[in-house]
Amino acid sequence: MIATLAMVFAAGCTQQPERVDSSPPPPTGEQALPARPVYDPPAKFDTQAGVLMPWEATSGLLSVTGTWLGNSKIPVALHNDKAYVATLDRLLAFNTATGSLSATVTPAADALSVLSRDDRNNAAPPVVTSGANPMVLAPFFVRKPTVGTQAATNFIELTATNSSSDKVGWRLPLTLPSWTKEGSPRTVSVVGASEKVAIVTVSTGESSLFSAATTYGIDLTARRVLWTKDRFEAAAVTGDIVVGQLESTDETHESARGYDLLTGTERWRGEDRLNLDVKPAGPHLLLVQARNKNNLRVQIEQFLDPATGAVKQDLPEGFAGSRCDHDGKSTVVCSWDQGSLHQVWAFNDRSGSSLWQLPDQTANRIAPRVAAVRNGRVYGETSDGPLVLDSRTGADLPTRPGAAPFLVNGHTGLALSPAPEDDLTAYPAVG
Repeated sequence: MIATLAMVFAAGCTQQPERVDSSPPPPTGEQALPARPVYDPPAKFDTQAGVLMPWEATSGLLSVTGTWLGNSKIPVALHNDKAYVATLDRLLAFNTATGSLSATVTPAADALSVLSRDDRNNAAPPVVTSGANPMVLAPFFVRKPTVGTQAATNFIELTATNSSSDKVGWRLPLTLPSWTKEGSPRTVSVVGASEKVAIVTVSTGESSLFSAATTYGIDLTARRVLWTKDRFEAAAVTGDIVVGQLESTDETHESARGYDLLTGTERWRGEDRLNLDVKPAGPHLLLVQARNKNNLRVQIEQFLDPATGAVKQDLPEGFAGSRCDHDGKSTVVCSWDQGSLHQVWAFNDRSGSSLWQLPDQTANRIAPRVAAVRNGRVYGETSDGPLVLDSRTGADLPTRPGAAPFLVNGHTGLALSPAPEDDLTAYPAVG
């Protein structure tokens, strides 16, 4: 276990996080626009009134044909009419109504990596906290230079930006774990947050031969580290529990675990597995994909209860590699894509029981490529163009949305513009 924070931004300072307000003011001379109607969920997007997203949102993440590369996740979070775009060296606050930047947040220390156009953006999406005064949380790998005899130090700088003013409210330095001396950290992300606690995980990433991870529990009120846990890679925050996977001390297997959000004490542990992958599947289910420790030929695909670790449902054959999203109501929608082949399943978000799946040969229905799920609707696309399904029944809804957004809320949908441009565009919701 590593010690909690003992690092400061400058020699002679205390351990208290620095309070700053360094974000630039919004652009001047911009006419105030009337508030746009909110449709949640949207049925349609105005594809003639879209605004181009900043290049940082998709830098190095799209192929020449406009498809996402690998399992890359768009480094953007939507909050009201704003889109927050994260990179390894800055956070952009982008107004999707006006198409302008309202702020650029940079770390106080020097970023270890600076994103240039066409570089691959490996940043994780920022996280917007809940509560009366939401904050946008974004971490950065940074470096404090040598000062006198004090050697240079690498650490993580966690920034909290006020979502109303887009000004930095506070910064908190996090000491890097000792394993980073053997394998450089490749990813850092805010996995999730409640109103009081945020979870930050740093890891070597999937592509590294040396595998390691450390997770921090952060008190958002006192702005301090509550606990740290080595070998644990968090996957989601659900209720008062953080869930994820813990690697054994001999690095021979992993197990799904649940820890108390406030104290970091263990609440439950799953069975030992190989090639374990733990992912969120809504507030009441956890997706676990792995190999049987004693028989590598046995693929395990299960929904677990994140509160207890109990198995809720064994998943159907062919499910491997799927991603799952909660619809904001009572359904988990899971899908995978292999070229032109698509598969979609929908499950009850508490029991894990199957509701529907596509393709459905008996009904002569094909499966769409699922782009996003929001508040009872599934946004996707077939060769016939963008479409919307009812997430509970899988039925086609009559209104054509005009776009198949990757991210959507009641204000806007982020989707690729038509070929040949294939630019990420924010389209306003209009119905």
